[in-house]
Amino acid sequence: MPEVYFDGMVGPYHNYGGLSEGNLASLSHGNQPSSPKTAALQGIEKAKLVNGLGLTQGFFLPHERPIFNALHALGFEGDEKQVLNKVSKKFPTLLNNLYSSSAMWAANAGTFSPSVDCEDNIMHITPANLGSMLHRSIESEFTHFQMELIFGGIGVVHPPVPNLSYKGDEGAANHLRMSTSHDISGFEIFVHGGSAFERKAMVQRQALEASYSVAANHRLNSAKTFFIEQAPTAIQAGSFHNDIVSLANESLCIYHADAFAFPEQFMDIKEQISSQLPDANFIEISNKDINLEDIVGSYLLNSQLVTIPNTDEMCLILPQEVNNYSAIQQWLANLPNISQIAQLEYVDIKQSMMNGGGPACLRFKAQLQRSELGELNSKFIFDDKKFEALENLIHKYYREKLFPEDLQDYSLVIETREFLQALTELLDLGNIYAFQQ
Repeated sequence: MPEVYFDGMVGPYHNYGGLSEGNLASLSHGNQPSSPKTAALQGIEKAKLVNGLGLTQGFFLPHERPIFNALHALGFEGDEKQVLNKVSKKFPTLLNNLYSSSAMWAANAGTFSPSVDCEDNIMHITPANLGSMLHRSIESEFTHFQMELIFGGIGVVHPPVPNLSYKGDEGAANHLRMSTSHDISGFEIFVHGGSAFERKAMVQRQALEASYSVAANHRLNSAKTFFIEQAPTAIQAGSFHNDIVSLANESLCIYHADAFAFPEQFMDIKEQISSQLPDANFIEISNKDINLEDIVGSYLLNSQLVTIPNTDEMCLILPQEVNNYSAIQQWLANLPNISQIAQLEYVDIKQSMMNGGGPACLRFKAQLQRSELGELNSKFIFDDKKFEALENLIHKYYREKLFPEDLQDYSLVIETREFLQALTELLDLGNIYAFQQ
């Protein structure tokens, strides 16, 4: 069964709003100048790498920003220029929220369950509601729309889980799947931050109730579905999503010793999976090997782990930043001896890393039957011509530098719309954005 990756395309408004509580990289780089052109081209290069390994690589479109309908609903009257001017003066942080570029992190787009895991033998997807923070919650409607365009002819695309209380559903960033191979029924592990109605001092974004809802709607086998709480220690250290302290692909799972709140519960999960998955390989990274601070700072476990087609080997796609840590270099040198990982690739995605997103954050993973693969909307799948055409559009429309005050300038709105118009024409998607209606 092929694995397919969809990367979030970086928009022309890529900026550092510093909006994400608990995300140390986002907070530390807030309101610094960004480079939308560099960020978008770095994302394209990572997608090319995955495509070059023989994997199917797709993309999600940038979202329209800012959302003027939301501003009108909040009582800002007048034409768009007047509204932009008013909100810039009165509530600049609100403008930052409605100009967020965080939809580029496709791992938060939703949760995917392959048909082999579902009792009705149909693929299921639930777009994330991202309800814990305003700047992310505005993504769910357009993400749902895109997923219907891409996957709607194959399986079930559910509506997002209704907003709960203090936490939401943050998608695949808090979800692990293990199996002997992608085409065999596997085990799904949902990592959460406790009940939606339990408020804690730190932001724990994934609600237990949301995870349960996704699993139930996907009709997963309860005997092969697990729920475990993320460790507060990891969250305090900056692991705002669990994919910063753990990762999994097929029969391999790598996790830090401080990833889960109840290690004995995870030990039980490991034993249950290993009893039914003889080739399961769980690798724990102790604090003696690599301390939690370096795991979070380097985004080592936010690397993208893929299976190399037609082999039993895997490739780990890492952010270049891991090379700044001697303990990590030593651990990586031994990794091929203890795992199925035979190839290491390093990518420069600094623009994303500065906002708190590594290689795994940028991608949404789907495991499809070959018959399902043929039913995907090919308009969202890369080929050599699309790579070149999108790079050309980026060079034409994206700024080299974007400063925080540029969000208050209506010319950025015009440039963004010109790009999105050219993009939808290139892909023959019709009028899908609000400004095109």
